[in-house]
Amino acid sequence: MMSAKLRTYLKVYNLILAVAWLVFLFYEVLIGFHIDSLAIILLSIAQWAAVLEVGHAAMGWVRSPVFSTFIQVLSRVFVVVLLYFLPAQYFLTISGVSGWHLIVGAWSITEIIRYFYYFQLLRESEWHPITWLRYSLFSILYPVGVIGEILIVVSVMNWIGWQLSAGTVFPGIVLVLYLVFFPQLYGYMLKQRSQKLTS
Repeated sequence: MMSAKLRTYLKVYNLILAVAWLVFLFYEVLIGFHIDSLAIILLSIAQWAAVLEVGHAAMGWVRSPVFSTFIQVLSRVFVVVLLYFLPAQYFLTISGVSGWHLIVGAWSITEIIRYFYYFQLLRESEWHPITWLRYSLFSILYPVGVIGEILIVVSVMNWIGWQLSAGTVFPGIVLVLYLVFFPQLYGYMLKQRSQKLTS
């Protein structure tokens, strides 16, 4: 059973993170989904705070699997760090849409819903539309977010002159990790979806 102090801490944590992602998304809408220093700072605050989730899972405070939480947080923090170095003009695009645009939309919507979902569970007052959104929108938003992350990684590789070749170890490892771990994380969410939406 969760102590009152721990429940309060987790409620505050989830509410603060939901608001942080809302602020980031609102700012991005205001500036037309561009990237600037304030946008990166707001994104960094929201994303680096998620590092605490690995600790929450490791200490058994939440039921999230430690390894998959670690991988997901690590991949996003890695992308945020890359954004500090990548000049905006080097973002690769697909039909005018860059990795930045994809992660702004996918990450923000996913996290706003996710943190409000956890907040409501901790209040023991589940609101079914939030549950439905949490376990339905991921099927589109997770792949969109991963495509955005990969576009950013490839943009950085392009910018610093790394080419996808047998002699390039680091970028290849990063891309292979996406191919290995994304299906596992996605499969976990599909399993969660079938449990949550059929009960």
